[in-house]
Amino acid sequence: MPTKTIGIGENTTLKMSFWHSTVEDAPQASDSTFLSLSMRTNGGRRAWRDDKASGEITTLPFEGAHWRFEQPVSFVQFHLPVLFLGTICDALFDRELAHTDFRMLADIEDAPLESALRSIQNRAWSIEPTNLLLDSWAVILSEVLLRRLSRHGERRGRASFGKIPGRTMASVVDYIDANIDQDLRLTSLACVAAMSVYHFARSFEETAGISPHKYVLTRRIARARAMLRSSEIGLAHVALACGFSSQAHFTTTFRQMLGVTPGRYRQTQSP
Repeated sequence: MPTKTIGIGENTTLKMSFWHSTVEDAPQASDSTFLSLSMRTNGGRRAWRDDKASGEITTLPFEGAHWRFEQPVSFVQFHLPVLFLGTICDALFDRELAHTDFRMLADIEDAPLESALRSIQNRAWSIEPTNLLLDSWAVILSEVLLRRLSRHGERRGRASFGKIPGRTMASVVDYIDANIDQDLRLTSLACVAAMSVYHFARSFEETAGISPHKYVLTRRIARARAMLRSSEIGLAHVALACGFSSQAHFTTTFRQMLGVTPGRYRQTQSP
């Protein structure tokens, strides 16, 4: 059993599972609806995939695989829906995506991919990511995978999608503010803008200078600051009203962004 799972919802764009295993030999069924990767996290341990030496990062074949491990082994697996990857491929390269377009390597040595995977792994282990953050990671990881491990990566993808028109951007901001207490999805924001997910994510960043996830986080904190200044409502209620999963998540994020806890901020705003 995994020690931690992330993104277990049916419609989650990125699913992750963290493992620590003492099993030396194990078959693994795969799922052709997901492109999956595995990354070992405890250093020099060795592994073999179908009798081929496996590197620290490896793909999980669509048809499944048989594994042997040097024990004990710790690793994290990443699972991206092939359909989601297809939408990114269409937006980036104007090409359809097939399973055979991927190079399913047992030993992947690729600095950009490793950097993306380790960054996501480190953050995912320490927090409970929202759906919007998982969506953002899925977009980043999908682009890296398509550029580095698919045959379409040999093509020059679109470098820019341009900025979002002012009226459309205003509609997106209104939607965010009206639903700030909800676990927003990148697909919902893209739908308001009448854009594909990838097109929206890249155009939003070109327009606002930050990712949709970071922008929504700034709106949540702005709402929280206003509530802390104008009412004595409990911190747990402020957290929920501003879309944070818990008071602890709210407090951590507030302190990271402003340098003080919500309670201390409220004290400094009192007359």
